[in-house]
Amino acid sequence: MKTVKGLLLLAAMGLAAEALAARIEATDYRLNYEGRIVRDWVKQDVRFNWPATRLTFRFEGRELAIAMDGQQSQFDLLIDGQLQGVINTGQGMHTYPLLQWPTPRSVKVELVKRTETYDAMLTLDALVTDGVVSGLWQQKPHLLFVGDSISAGMGSESNKRECSWEENLNSSNARLAFPAKTAALLGATHSQVSYSGLGLLRNWDGNQPQHALPHYLDKAGAVYQGGTDFESQHPALIVVELGTNDFSSELQPHEPWPDQESFQQAWIDGYVELLRDLRQRYDSPIILMGQYLWPHDRLNQTLTRLQQQLALLGEPPVLIEQMRSENSGCLWHPTAAEHDGIAASLAGLIRQQGLLPE
Repeated sequence: MKTVKGLLLLAAMGLAAEALAARIEATDYRLNYEGRIVRDWVKQDVRFNWPATRLTFRFEGRELAIAMDGQQSQFDLLIDGQLQGVINTGQGMHTYPLLQWPTPRSVKVELVKRTETYDAMLTLDALVTDGVVSGLWQQKPHLLFVGDSISAGMGSESNKRECSWEENLNSSNARLAFPAKTAALLGATHSQVSYSGLGLLRNWDGNQPQHALPHYLDKAGAVYQGGTDFESQHPALIVVELGTNDFSSELQPHEPWPDQESFQQAWIDGYVELLRDLRQRYDSPIILMGQYLWPHDRLNQTLTRLQQQLALLGEPPVLIEQMRSENSGCLWHPTAAEHDGIAASLAGLIRQQGLLPE
């Protein structure tokens, strides 16, 4: 029971206790989550971390708030599919008003995590409301996306390449990135494991060599020593968008590969291992994302060599989809419009190949 905490939440909202008849715990069956989550059935909390994680439900009433420790993350609030605003969370447990109307309304409510959060899980405690919450459930195919800052939507709301740290943060929105857009075009749900700056084998400019993206493949969130127990749907299809950070900067003296040839062979071997791990766990079709990287086009060249290596090893082939974008956003990342184009092309390939169940 959370009686004391519930009273504190009512006081924080400035609403009379008798006006708020319902406290909806985060683990309530009527709340639908999209993405990797961890349910604490004892505390009745839900923890999550990855960008684009989504909470959806139907609400009928006048007032609604949410209690959570958002770890300074940002969320898009959508009502009946329309963006209402951005919720900027703080550190620690706080109550954030979502809706306040003079007369009751019946609406669909969605809360979508826009930004990345490193080394901390967020905790959703409860909804506090005067109204009625009901569930929204649909049987849809599910997609898993694995990627870097492009998948995470870095700078997707920007319209320039040179950005300050604050501009980059506030213009980053995973809801507008190609994973979420592709899922929407296909009538699917999705989960994503997206971590900016990381690669398959090496990270941007060879930094933070203690970890790379595969370290997080089976983790509940972007927490280096975090847990691996989580709930999510089994994917009907997997899309891997990696390699930009591996190949867009030159090898550094401290890195273990003496030259590009040795690195590329190690990268191919690492990708083969990653594909084996994915297939062992999910047994789903896999698409790899490539793109031209100036000036050497090393990512596409090495993906071609990867296909050849898979054939030599007798491994199943993979489809490769080319991301085409001018990267006009912050730090040379795709804008929302460019993500639309990437998503449309990827969804077209998926439909053409018949990769999702009818």
